[in-house]
Amino acid sequence: MEKLQELSEGLEKAIRRAHTNMYRRGRSLFSKTGISDSQFSVLLALEELGPLTMGELCKQIFTACSTATDLANRLERDELVERIKDDKDHRVVRMHLLPKGKKIVQDYIQERQHFLEAVLEESPSNEYIALLETLEGFAERMDISENKSLSAD
Repeated sequence: MEKLQELSEGLEKAIRRAHTNMYRRGRSLFSKTGISDSQFSVLLALEELGPLTMGELCKQIFTACSTATDLANRLERDELVERIKDDKDHRVVRMHLLPKGKKIVQDYIQERQHFLEAVLEESPSNEYIALLETLEGFAERMDISENKSLSAD
């Protein structure tokens, strides 16, 4: 049991360090575009999941609806997203990602990928292929575990 605890502590620390480095790399793009971390979270959620209602968005970015509405207002003002009424139920409004918002997400991801490419160039490729396969399996197990805990709530 003690070995498992040491492993989980080491893994959490390594993931946190990697995340911090990746975050810093993409962060420079935020200052160029003038968007905040929270606004980027909205853009990323819309890119990954497609159009969302405000309620769905709140759950995805873990924020209060009033905060999400403020974020949506600023993003809509900057022409990064737009709100569109649902064809079937006009009470439902979905937020859609506009091309300008999509470009910000793509540029951010591309910046992080370039950073990873630079790191990968410094080591043997077989080492990173094994790491990628391991991380993909680990992420899948985490998804399964998270889904189980969410369905239990």
